[in-house]
Amino acid sequence: MNNKRQNALNKLKNNSIFWSRLGFENDPPRYDDCGNLIEFGGDYDKFAAYHKDMYEQGVKLQTSILFSGWVGEDKYDYTLTDKTLEKLFAVLPEDAAYIPRVKLNAPVEWSKLHPEELCVYYGGCNDPEYIRTRVGSLEHDLLGYEAPDGYYMGKDERPNINGFFSNQSFASERWKKDAAKALVNLMRHVSSKPYGKRIIGWHIAYGVSGETCLWGRFGREYGDYSRVFQKTFIQWGKKRYGSHERLLDAWGTLEMPPPAMRKDVYDSVDAFLRKRPCDVIVRDLDIFMSELNSSIAEFFCKTVKDESPDALTGLFYGYILQCGDSAYTGWLGLDRLLNSPYVDFLAAPTSYTRRGAGESGGFIVPAASVELKKIWVDELDIRTYLAENTPAAWKIPKNATETVFFRELAKNLAADAGYWWMDLGGGWFASDFVHKIIQKVENTAKIIRSRKHESTADVLFLVDEKTFIGHTISEELFDLNLNFQREASLAGVIFDIYRLSDIPLIDMKQYKLIVFCDCPEAPAMPEDKTVLYSYLDGLPEGLAVSEKTGVFPAGTVTFEGIFSGSAELPSLSVPQVIPQITDKVEIFGRFADGTPAVVSAGKKFYTSLLFWRWRQFRELCEYAGCHTYGEAPCTVYGDSRFTAVFSHNKPEKYSFQIH
Repeated sequence: MNNKRQNALNKLKNNSIFWSRLGFENDPPRYDDCGNLIEFGGDYDKFAAYHKDMYEQGVKLQTSILFSGWVGEDKYDYTLTDKTLEKLFAVLPEDAAYIPRVKLNAPVEWSKLHPEELCVYYGGCNDPEYIRTRVGSLEHDLLGYEAPDGYYMGKDERPNINGFFSNQSFASERWKKDAAKALVNLMRHVSSKPYGKRIIGWHIAYGVSGETCLWGRFGREYGDYSRVFQKTFIQWGKKRYGSHERLLDAWGTLEMPPPAMRKDVYDSVDAFLRKRPCDVIVRDLDIFMSELNSSIAEFFCKTVKDESPDALTGLFYGYILQCGDSAYTGWLGLDRLLNSPYVDFLAAPTSYTRRGAGESGGFIVPAASVELKKIWVDELDIRTYLAENTPAAWKIPKNATETVFFRELAKNLAADAGYWWMDLGGGWFASDFVHKIIQKVENTAKIIRSRKHESTADVLFLVDEKTFIGHTISEELFDLNLNFQREASLAGVIFDIYRLSDIPLIDMKQYKLIVFCDCPEAPAMPEDKTVLYSYLDGLPEGLAVSEKTGVFPAGTVTFEGIFSGSAELPSLSVPQVIPQITDKVEIFGRFADGTPAVVSAGKKFYTSLLFWRWRQFRELCEYAGCHTYGEAPCTVYGDSRFTAVFSHNKPEKYSFQIH
């Protein structure tokens, strides 16, 4: 690795970033009725000034959306691109570096010429000639999500509802080729400018909101039933099985499975776990989608490296801790990207689940897992009291601003990860009050980053992205598990989150309690470890479950033995399983109907579902001999360099100790 690229990596690793609405344009690119490109970040001077302000608070790296210039078939217009860069660099000192986010979704004018390359939802007509005259109309889902009021946080009020087709299919080789050409042309265009050398990397973006997300993921789940996608899927299947005949033997059909076969299949445990012959094609579709999406991501990053080997590359990807339908959108190819020589960083928004004042917040991708091989950058989409046009419940109270900002700092540094300040609405940080807090945060970050990170967690959560292939999409089970992770975060312990595939890369000796989160392929754990299993996790000798007709009894779950208190189980539709009781199994909790809900065989605990509250989890941590901090409920983030404790009941209260 040469010095220039290493210096760029060091800058990204050791500095925070600021994102503003500067250069924010309609995606995909399209023209208004007057023939002008639609843009949202019109006040260039104001947004450029925000970058200058944040630089002065200690935020040395800058980012924003940079228009690709791609407006149609072999057509480019860099007017907005140049204006963005000129305004930005006019206010920044020479040592300020920039990593633009470039969206590569096909322009509407391109789509008019290539209707055969577009994504078509389930039930929609996939005849290209039928689609051709409807490109750009209200039947065209331009955004990939339902938006009756138009583009989210944008100025385009065109209603986006009930479209039967969307933008480029992820299976379109024509789109990949043309988008890569547009990316290279953009890189060459800006490299010829005086500020070209200050662009140290490229954030690749495509799909819904530029987050490598398949069209329809937010609230649609219809999938891509275009001819180009189906053809590519069948070609992949033939290669996987070796011949057309073997493919038919495996799938039983060449018809794409409908959405009903992929989601909320609760007929039995075998149906839930996709173990029936008809489920082979469903599993394969999920495998194919992740191979396809991760290959696209790597392709665009390689395109950058081929043009500029020293440039950093990264993208949004892999939201497996937040999105129960991650398989649908192809976010399970983490290993491919983490092992790729063409990818330097991954990113995602901070979790939107229980992230308000007093809550723990969290990641939507296992950041520590990414940091084993790449750099993680967390998007701090935190709405301050200054945020306009934002529901009050989404805003941080002014008196809790410092606490929440330091919580996000602690969360990321504990995973040895980076972050950027996200000003999505414009002006969220524009006050002396907020600036002083950011300056304090950045000064603290600078001290901690100068020291070596070592994990001090003694609790380990393990997740497995392959589970999304191994059982039906179940938002209710996923949401229950996600809420448990947030409850566990209030137990006053430090824990790491890794993937099953990371086990060979981490030191398991430090962990006293291991929690499997929806891991049917859970491996055996050492006898001296306290372990918590749930639902259909792979169980060790001494623990087993049986399928029971009906659903789990909703209502109060009562704990006993080493645990105290109770928890509430909502009504669920997932198949019911109950622990088998033997003379070596001890009962620690019962459902409302008296059925055993929590049991153990020695130090191996099993709970039918993860309905626990923070109190019971803290009691399990104490049983395992884990270090507990603060007065629970509280959130603790820390490592060898610092320990930070955040109160739940007093949201403005926190302590931050540097060791």
